[in-house]
Amino acid sequence: KEGLPHCGCADAQPSAPQGQHTRVVPARCGRRPEQSRNMADEVLGYKMADGMSAAIKSFQLRGSSGDAMVIRIVHSSDELQIEESCKGLSSIEDLAEKIEDAIEPRYLLFIHKQSHTDGRVSYPIAFIVFMPPNVPASLKMMYTRLVPALVEKFRVAKQFSLSDPEDLTTEWLEEKLAGR
Repeated sequence: KEGLPHCGCADAQPSAPQGQHTRVVPARCGRRPEQSRNMADEVLGYKMADGMSAAIKSFQLRGSSGDAMVIRIVHSSDELQIEESCKGLSSIEDLAEKIEDAIEPRYLLFIHKQSHTDGRVSYPIAFIVFMPPNVPASLKMMYTRLVPALVEKFRVAKQFSLSDPEDLTTEWLEEKLAGR
């Protein structure tokens, strides 16, 4: 492992005995810097498809009201993929139509224009875990296990659960965003 560039991981060792001034020297863990960056494209052992991190970052920074992403887990490759990306949907009900025939769970990201009583306008990103009825327990566990890590990865403040696409309405979303 000698001579390999250090990846920047937390493995570090002091270079002098305890009690003396020390400087921290990176341990040679064997990972190259580019390998460590790829680890950021992983969530609890599930790889994020090529370009997914960049697409989500762009969605967060440049997305506007009505933009949505439908994300799924590809079981055969243990990979998270963007199944569909939509720009400028007229309402969240349009997103509900896109998932009404889904027989497996999906993660939904939706940018909602929210008008406040004091005149302010905000654009929160709603993270919705869609879990259709009659889903096998193993799929439920697979999808729910990732939720806390995805909330952090997607940098969303709240996540909501949904089992029936017909419930996915503007009123439902505004109630959830308001904490009711």
